[in-house]
Amino acid sequence: MAGVIWGFAAKADGAWMPLGLILSVLPALWIFFFTGQPAPLQMLALMAGFASLLPIDYACQRQGLAPPWWLALRVLLTGVVLFCLIIGYLFLP
Repeated sequence: MAGVIWGFAAKADGAWMPLGLILSVLPALWIFFFTGQPAPLQMLALMAGFASLLPIDYACQRQGLAPPWWLALRVLLTGVVLFCLIIGYLFLP
């Protein structure tokens, strides 16, 4: 999901470009540090990671970098992903 943020940042100009590029790498680093952790902690990290992408997408939308329909799609997809992760978390052994 963060790869799209990289694409938005690449077409930006000014101070937003380096900030957007940094923000696009953070989700991969975030989940990397949870590799090898117990499954419940990994699930919680995934939930936090997906939820934290929404403000970044909102910022891209406000900068005019994302298409008009982008944020509505991301909110829907994030809701579905979070729902699935919560179900998975509740049924972990």
